Amino acid sequence: MEIFTITINILVIIIGYFIGSINPAYFFGRLKKFDIREKGDGIAGTVNTYHNLGLKFAIPTGIFDFFKGIVVIFIALSMGADFVFAQLSGLAAIAGHVFPFYIKFRGGQGMACTSGILLAYLLNYILVGPEMLIFLFCYLIFIIVIFVYITRTGVIIALIVLALLGYTAFIYYPESPYNIFFWIVIAYDMSVTFYDMIKGKVIKIEEETFKAHWWRVAIRPFAILFIIFYVFYPQITTLQLIGIVALFFIVFDIYRFMSKQANELIASKVKALLRKTEFKKFSSMTIFLVAMFITILLFQKNVAIIASSFLIFGDSFGKLFGLAFGRHKILDKTLEGTLAYAGSVLIMGYFLYINLEISLIVLILGGISAPLVEMFSMNLNDNLTVPLITGSIMTVALLFGL
Repeated sequence: MEIFTITINILVIIIGYFIGSINPAYFFGRLKKFDIREKGDGIAGTVNTYHNLGLKFAIPTGIFDFFKGIVVIFIALSMGADFVFAQLSGLAAIAGHVFPFYIKFRGGQGMACTSGILLAYLLNYILVGPEMLIFLFCYLIFIIVIFVYITRTGVIIALIVLALLGYTAFIYYPESPYNIFFWIVIAYDMSVTFYDMIKGKVIKIEEETFKAHWWRVAIRPFAILFIIFYVFYPQITTLQLIGIVALFFIVFDIYRFMSKQANELIASKVKALLRKTEFKKFSSMTIFLVAMFITILLFQKNVAIIASSFLIFGDSFGKLFGLAFGRHKILDKTLEGTLAYAGSVLIMGYFLYINLEISLIVLILGGISAPLVEMFSMNLNDNLTVPLITGSIMTVALLFGL
């Protein structure tokens, strides 16, 4: 019996690969006397089929690719394969689609196949406990609407949605046997999506100031490490850490102010270090660190974490999406940048509400105030105004028992 089970387990993975390797896009292309991989985006998948063969070929291609992973898992379970090997057969179907043996291992990306498998896993989660996923689906609608309006593309949306789904499974369904396979499929989908985003230059920024200082936006999210540190260590220890880092930047800025030669050297040799507007005043990096220090010093722990998190990610999202997709100016900002700021607040708010003991009303007030403060900061530095005003609003709300 043991040998029989082992044989079945191996067999279902082989079956999964072979069924997955059946590629309608390629065969439909051959019917029309061409290799679809030499057309359009070069991918033997549903989208390329639609662009080169039309809807009547794209529909059956999409349906077959979507369901073949689910069918493979069903076949494996029907044959008596172990649960783990049944799920592995689904992964084998994805591998078969991406690396079909009969066309030199160059097929499609497998996104339709993974979508079908993901849907099957989501249905299993819903059967266990529907409340959280139903709430998440409703919540995602707001995020999707915001970023679809901003970007007019679904690539970035997919990254956000997949990340939130994976996190929800981790938090609310920790004992589910599907988790590891769910995360593997999500990780694969996110990798392919991220690759497509880079290849397609979805976020393209031409502004010269950003090109010279892009690294400053890139490193900003790493400031979340200060917040993670604060979660596990006391306030005083966190203040000491941020204070030391902030002091380094403060001393550096003061040295620049006192030494005309140093400022000129930076301006001529290390232009990417400072913006032109910062040569005669404290850099935004310094102000940001000082703002985090003051926020953690003044406010209750959860309030400080929320206000700082909104600043870290809101600022990054606002700059990136505002510069890449900004179409409507509002004061010195753009509507798209402000909406991206609000979108990042929604994303972070979801994580924070799950992990922190904080009133939903207080969190909503903070979430509403952060992008508004950022928009109307005018001549004030929003690195300072956002966390302090947002933190103050949430603190007042707590004092009123909200």
